[in-house]
Amino acid sequence: MQGDIRLFEAQSPNQPFEMAAKLQWNPQTSQWDKVLVLYNGAQSPPLNHPVWHYLDNLERPRRQPARAGENLAYQPFRANAFCTGQTPLASGKPMYISFENSKPGVYQEKAFLNDWNCPDWEMGRDLTRIVNGRESRSGQDQALRINLNHGQSGCNKLGGCINWKPELGARLDSIFYSYWVKFPPGFDFVLGGKLPGVGDEQSKSGGGRPDGHDGWSVRAMWNKDGVLGQYVYHMDQPKHFGEFMPWDMEPLEQGRWYQVKTFVRLNAPGQRDGIIRTWLNGRQVMYRQNLRFRAGPDEKISRFLFSVFYGGSGPEWAPSRDMMLYLDDFVISAGQL
Repeated sequence: MQGDIRLFEAQSPNQPFEMAAKLQWNPQTSQWDKVLVLYNGAQSPPLNHPVWHYLDNLERPRRQPARAGENLAYQPFRANAFCTGQTPLASGKPMYISFENSKPGVYQEKAFLNDWNCPDWEMGRDLTRIVNGRESRSGQDQALRINLNHGQSGCNKLGGCINWKPELGARLDSIFYSYWVKFPPGFDFVLGGKLPGVGDEQSKSGGGRPDGHDGWSVRAMWNKDGVLGQYVYHMDQPKHFGEFMPWDMEPLEQGRWYQVKTFVRLNAPGQRDGIIRTWLNGRQVMYRQNLRFRAGPDEKISRFLFSVFYGGSGPEWAPSRDMMLYLDDFVISAGQL
């Protein structure tokens, strides 16, 4: 026990989190206990870890359990990141991710988890590196280098995909977000690939026309000619896979940094009034309206989709040699940027 908190050790090989907090009925004392579960040999966290604040603020209900073994307020936590599940978006402020909280080299787990609100998984973090100097945008700060292995495409196996989907900590009907991207000299666009965007809780991708209740997504994409566009899963997409909406732009200049800024507004349920607007280095390159993302009010903007990979899928999408690109200075906001 730590104060009135009961510690419980559990073995669960498939559990990605090191600990979880909850309320559990104690039949011996006929009350709800505050319980900290430590998974797979994890140690009790330091006193400044947010799990203690979460447990301290749990209110015990004035009722008995509705069924045997009932648990309440279950919340998992990572030992190496002090995430509370809250982000600045919850209080109307922007989120900023500039990669300044990690040392150059491997994108350290603690910095990664704190940057991205402890996403449920971190596919491809080992393919990223924090860089500075000539590789950064200003030469004075840091950026994220994405390494894309030759012969790899799609997101169905390890080694070819960077993909995490952090919760935004808010459920929104509209959002602004921006980031900087650079494709270095010699980058092979092959047939195309994905870049970050946003989605709802389900974040539809991988094929199938959305029915208005099973998710939607908006991600950027490059094509074989080095032209960017939005790759959108929406209710009226013309084909089985998402719709590519090219931007009004010349092919990318390799070695140059570009700022991508996007505004997404979901449609009112039953209406065709969804909007996507995108600016490239301050110039509007896309304005698409009359979109349908959802059929009901519950499908909100709730996740940021950090997707970077070649594909599509299949060997024809894969590069013949190792490639890299750079990302920096993400801003995510409920208000105008």
